[in-house]
Amino acid sequence: MLSQRMISGRFYFNSTRQVIASPSLGLHTSNLYAEYGFTNKFTAILFSPFLTLASRESGIDSNGTVFTADKAIGFGDIDIGLKYGLLNKKLKLAASAFFGIPSGNYNGGSTGSLHLGDGEFNQMLKLDASMGLAKGMFFTVFAGINNRTKQFSDEVHYGGEYGISKKNFTAILKVYARNSLFNEIRKDSPIPGIYSDNVEYLAISPQILYTFKGNIGIMGELGFAVLGRNIIAAPSFNFGFYWKLEKSESKKQD
Repeated sequence: MLSQRMISGRFYFNSTRQVIASPSLGLHTSNLYAEYGFTNKFTAILFSPFLTLASRESGIDSNGTVFTADKAIGFGDIDIGLKYGLLNKKLKLAASAFFGIPSGNYNGGSTGSLHLGDGEFNQMLKLDASMGLAKGMFFTVFAGINNRTKQFSDEVHYGGEYGISKKNFTAILKVYARNSLFNEIRKDSPIPGIYSDNVEYLAISPQILYTFKGNIGIMGELGFAVLGRNIIAAPSFNFGFYWKLEKSESKKQD
């Protein structure tokens, strides 16, 4: 899937979860998502923000911090994942390992204060459980622990999805929570964004997908942070095009 994600605003959640005003900050990413099943149990996953643009206006935030106008463009942080199916019955279980590659510049822009990535190599272990329900409905729940380096605190991630699929149309409601363990001593970044230190949020994201003939489809998603810490307090918009690759019957039998 090729997608474009946009988030921009002049309010953000500070380190005490209060919403304060700030000079407008925007982050636009062009992303490639791909997954390939080597077997019916083993799947490789790639998420690559191949073009990231971060921009900030000049001004003073509610805490009196002065910001100058700046802009940064470049590659983002790549995530590589390996998923293994543990159970393939009515209830499906899978374990995953994700590796965050620090390919994005953490000190971008002329001031060195715009983040195109978090600048650290992290590893997340995750467990998923999913089940198909009646009338095309389904759900997924997950939980994971993210080990971070370079004095970033480790994190707990959890959430779920509930959806319904009818013919070529699928609607999904996603809930995603990210919480810091605060187990490292590191000063929170004064720069609002999505790569600040000790980032926390509870996000609710409705998503729709429609598949045309030839397994080509379109996706649209809108995300809202109900609460957060050290992150932009603004909705995110995500849209893209995807292509489902399927093996022929002869290859499936082989």
